[in-house]
Amino acid sequence: MLVVETLIAVAIALTTAFGGLVADDVISADGSCTISGVPDLWSHHCTSLPRLAWFLGSAALLIVMMALRHWMINRNGTLYYLRLLPASSADHLRGAMDMARARSLDFRTATGWFGAVGDVLDIRGDVGRVSDELERAMNDDDEATGYLFAPNLSFPAALAVGYDVLLRQRTSLAEVPEEPRATRVPGGDTGMRTVYFDDGYDEWSSREWLVHHDYPDPDITLTTLGTPPADRHEVRRVWLSLQLGATGPVSEVDAEHPLRGTCDVVVVAGPTETVDGEIHLREWEMPTRRWVPGTSGRKIDAGSYAKLLEELSGAIEHVLDEYPEANVLLCADLPRTVQFALGYVISERKDRHIVGKRPDLHRPQPGDSPAERAQAHAENAGLSSLSRFWASVTPVLVHHGEARPTLVHPAQRPEVVATYVDTT
Repeated sequence: MLVVETLIAVAIALTTAFGGLVADDVISADGSCTISGVPDLWSHHCTSLPRLAWFLGSAALLIVMMALRHWMINRNGTLYYLRLLPASSADHLRGAMDMARARSLDFRTATGWFGAVGDVLDIRGDVGRVSDELERAMNDDDEATGYLFAPNLSFPAALAVGYDVLLRQRTSLAEVPEEPRATRVPGGDTGMRTVYFDDGYDEWSSREWLVHHDYPDPDITLTTLGTPPADRHEVRRVWLSLQLGATGPVSEVDAEHPLRGTCDVVVVAGPTETVDGEIHLREWEMPTRRWVPGTSGRKIDAGSYAKLLEELSGAIEHVLDEYPEANVLLCADLPRTVQFALGYVISERKDRHIVGKRPDLHRPQPGDSPAERAQAHAENAGLSSLSRFWASVTPVLVHHGEARPTLVHPAQRPEVVATYVDTT
């Protein structure tokens, strides 16, 4: 950017200087250098051709550099680093952020730590501070620039911050590597992966949402372990695990956590394959495009990325539809940007009517309050069951091998989250 702005300054000086000389030649020219009374700039009798060439060349350089500057501002913009992790965790992205800052015009942070102590974690205050600082920084930023988010948040915090954020146009997300290059090579691949996630209120808000089983060629498969009760309305607790990083038998996913054993139904969502008659999670890679020399990293394929988020949000919605009376414990092994973006997509999808949704999934139950009956009727009319996401879903933080239900959003019900401890 410094080189571009320096060239702009030089081009302005040259254009002004030689423009003044050309104008002086035209003003002082006699009648021999006119064509039908209009000065002929190309005649050597009227002006110096080298002066004219310098003027036109510097003007062309100025236009090109201004266009390049505008493109760089829109493409790079401000880098936002979001961090909220357990205090006993290490921030492995500090070195990588130095690399990422080199391609951005400005740098803002919204960070914090929290204590991972107790059977139930309450980090609503910490999440609220990060969200408030992020909103303040975005409001103070230049809206003519782009926005690049590099989230480094625990899964429950990523869902809540992504859910509450109001994204602007020209928004991108950055998946930053934990082990960056030791030295920056100009034009070399730093390992950072970015995706254009623009929400100009048409990218996500105007999207047509389908029920999960209607997605063509889905990558995310829902696998239910065990035998659910005959009446799905009798299910009171579901363990839902979103998996993009694990491999091996689906039956072993999260099996080490006692909290999973307290659930009536266990559902695993992820890419699968069949190995020797058993369902396994298969290896998954972020969909990236070919690396272009001169860029700092590969681009993530925006279409495939959006499809992945639609399927993951559809998987959560499917579980809420299937077990409308259940409280869902949500655990995940997802890339950092996917966790953050999933929270945002849930907030967009929750207010939409879902194409192909059955009208009898959420039957009002005896003893329901008027609000619960209204919710059931709205869902049966097509409203997404994600509209009650925070009332029915509790994110789970897995830290040092322990799974803890976590309060991260004001819309959660603390009395429900507290019951998870009583049954473990």
